[in-house]
Amino acid sequence: MVFSLVAYFVSMVTAFAVVMTVLVDFGDSQLRIGRISQPAVSVLAGSDRDALTNSEKAREAQKAAEARKVLEAQRAAAEKAAEAKENAKKLARAKLARERKEATIARQRQERENALAFGYAGQFPNGTAGLYSYAPRW
Repeated sequence: MVFSLVAYFVSMVTAFAVVMTVLVDFGDSQLRIGRISQPAVSVLAGSDRDALTNSEKAREAQKAAEARKVLEAQRAAAEKAAEAKENAKKLARAKLARERKEATIARQRQERENALAFGYAGQFPNGTAGLYSYAPRW
């Protein structure tokens, strides 16, 4: 009983394999015949290649377009980063210049106050025909 079931199963699997092989070969031969007759239709349609090649080319073109978009996005991001870096440098330079100017003004004010505190006003004319004053100018 078991042997007959195994034999039946093996025969069914073999029959299935034979049928599938025949169908696949038939389909493959039909594809080859179709490809042979396709160029005439393709020439009439204005292309020299079959539909599979055209679809592959379309997929490749789509991938290339996506790659170009990604590359453009990366370039734009790099340009924005470079622009932001340049703006940060400009802000830092402006801040440094402002701090230096404030430090210079503070140093001059301190020197003026020190000079006036010790009675030396030789460098600080008050604008009255060469006369100097000990009073601070504000």
